[in-house]
Amino acid sequence: MSFKNLKITCVKAEGECSRSKPGDTFYVRNAKLELPPGQSVCIFALGSILPAISAAIVQSQKGEGILDLLDQWQCPDPLAKVIFKIEEEKTN
Repeated sequence: MSFKNLKITCVKAEGECSRSKPGDTFYVRNAKLELPPGQSVCIFALGSILPAISAAIVQSQKGEGILDLLDQWQCPDPLAKVIFKIEEEKTN
C-alpha cells in the first residue's frame, strides 16, 4: 500500500502553550513521523490530530479525502489555541 506524504505546520499559537510555535513543522512520510533536527511535537497536540493524519495519508478519490473537508486542526488544550495545518507534501 502506498501512502501520501504530509507536512504539518503550526500556523497559530495563542495562550499559554510553550511547546508549539508558529512555523514549527513536522512530516509524515511513508506512514512514519519525521521531525526536523532540534524540533519536537507535543504529545497532546499529536494525539488530537493523529486521526486526521491517519485518514489523510491513505489514497482517496479527488474531493473525497479528509483534507478536502478541513485542513486545519486545533489542539484540545483549553489554555492555549494552537492551530495546525495539514497538507499533502508536494514532490518534485
